[in-house]
Amino acid sequence: MSTTEKQQYQADLLRGLELAEYRMLRDKAMHNETIIQGDEENGWREVSAREVFVKLYNEPVPTF
Repeated sequence: MSTTEKQQYQADLLRGLELAEYRMLRDKAMHNETIIQGDEENGWREVSAREVFVKLYNEPVPTF
């Protein structure tokens, strides 16, 4: 596998992970669910998926 192929594979993998995160947050936000998120102090906290979705993507939460 050449360097160019490796870079393309890494870019495709990263794009897939970003898309999966977007879809997961959108679906959880639509159902008014929460997610577990790491904080700055190496701890965990439960936060609203709606808040995180709007903050990250600057989009309104879709309705169904």
